[in-house]
Amino acid sequence: MAPSRDTNPSAFQEAFVNELRARRQADGISRNKLAAKLGCTPQWIAKVETFEKPPSEGLADDLDTYYQMGGTFHRMWEKHIEARKSGLIPTAFKPLIEAEKEAAQIGIYEPTLITGLFQTEEYARLVFSNGLQSDKVDELVAIRMERQAVLTSPKAPSIFLLIRESALRDVPPEVRPGQCKHLLGLAELPNVSIQVLPAHAHVFQPTGFQVLSFERSADLAYIEGTGGNSQMLSDAAAVLNLAVLFNVARSEALSATESAALIQTIMEGT
Repeated sequence: MAPSRDTNPSAFQEAFVNELRARRQADGISRNKLAAKLGCTPQWIAKVETFEKPPSEGLADDLDTYYQMGGTFHRMWEKHIEARKSGLIPTAFKPLIEAEKEAAQIGIYEPTLITGLFQTEEYARLVFSNGLQSDKVDELVAIRMERQAVLTSPKAPSIFLLIRESALRDVPPEVRPGQCKHLLGLAELPNVSIQVLPAHAHVFQPTGFQVLSFERSADLAYIEGTGGNSQMLSDAAAVLNLAVLFNVARSEALSATESAALIQTIMEGT
């Protein structure tokens, strides 16, 4: 079977490969000789040049050193990684990631899953593993973990999470203790409040959503959708309606202390 080729490499990956080929051919050396000089295998050079594998940071640094490029290969590699990450994120989800960084307050209602900002690496890996290749799963998990830096940044927003009890109990047993422990740890942050909607709560909103407030701009809302078909709302009336729904749901939730006790109980399996 022929080796797989990345049919949609980033422009920066193409530039990296083109520069590598041009430098090697200008020197009149084979992949074998270049590999020997860099301390890698010729198979690795071949895979990079044929787009079977993306370049690594180590290869970029080695090429910069060998060709005295002053960091050119490394900069192309960095730009490729940025483009790769951007391409993996659903288009409809990108505005939320940017809005989170600027928000002063975020209210999150989640009826089915642990929301992304609060996921452990193990839970996120399970979420992404359905039908994706392992390398893409690794990249998506890394992006999600990086995104969580907003929780403890110097300008971290105040975050109010409402999560249904069923979402907690549906966490797969192999990752449930770690995920629950993580939630309890996050609940101790001064800017984070976690409240659980118990099974008997009269809240029937089937779709997760978020309401984001800002210091100097109008509020926004985000509604989750299947298959990347989520949407960001800026219409004032629509955003206000979701803010009201969030507060109505919150009135049915356990207190933060009661919620922590329930999470502890679920974590212990009692």
